[in-house]
Amino acid sequence: MISGTSVSAARRMHVTQPAISRLIADLEADLGFRLFNRAKGRLEPTNAGVRFYKAVEENFLGLERLMQVAGNIRHEAPEGLTIACLPVLSTTLLPEVLQRFFKQHPDVSVKIDSCTVPEILVSLQDLKVDMALSLAFPPFAGIEVEPIMEASVLCAMLATHPLAQKEIILPEDLDGENVIGWMPNSAQSYDRELSTLKSAAIRPNYTIQTHTSHTRYAMVANGFGVAIVEPFAAKIWRPHGVVTRPFKADINYKYVLAYPSGGIRSELGHDLREAALHVAKNYSFGL
Repeated sequence: MISGTSVSAARRMHVTQPAISRLIADLEADLGFRLFNRAKGRLEPTNAGVRFYKAVEENFLGLERLMQVAGNIRHEAPEGLTIACLPVLSTTLLPEVLQRFFKQHPDVSVKIDSCTVPEILVSLQDLKVDMALSLAFPPFAGIEVEPIMEASVLCAMLATHPLAQKEIILPEDLDGENVIGWMPNSAQSYDRELSTLKSAAIRPNYTIQTHTSHTRYAMVANGFGVAIVEPFAAKIWRPHGVVTRPFKADINYKYVLAYPSGGIRSELGHDLREAALHVAKNYSFGL
């Protein structure tokens, strides 16, 4: 799959080309499905072959991770941490957490994987990360959750927008407005946002829908409409002409720390957790 041809694969593995063909045939016999179609002397991957290759690749990445850890231990390299984090939290909450953490551990290597909630869940279940900063999610096997904070949604608009003159935005204020919406199933508050507007008999124009908070703010900054938003990114987008106002609705975002369950947390993991809890408790949205 990587080399493109059986001849190239044979060179990389230091065996003959017939040996490669025999190994593929033996593997296909064991699996019970074809990995490649043979056409004019070439091997074309089947759909089943592509799916199986992806699974093999994921397992090799896990083995690589073990080899790296073993190498670090062998050479007494400092232990590192891997954090999965929502994109908006990786640019707002997480930097403050790491500032506090690095005061205790200035030489520790930290890897940050900015990803969506479904991707965070997979990373936790596959033990690919030590900790995650995420929106709250339903219970999942293999994952422990610790609530850290809750925040009310805001309404974001350009400073020149007529609604910017109001101190509080009501659902009915959005009737007929161009609204930047969430893509379905991309955020926990999406259904509550829709039901809030529906119960008030509001019909906004959903001109653009997206699944990331920063994109929502960016669309507002570029004049495409207003948006119901989380509060973290508000201070980042204020210099770009975006202002926020409280939005009168029962819509809150709940945030959690999440960990692979059943594991013994290292001293570094414990200190990172303490830093996250402290920052969450004292965090200023700057509104």
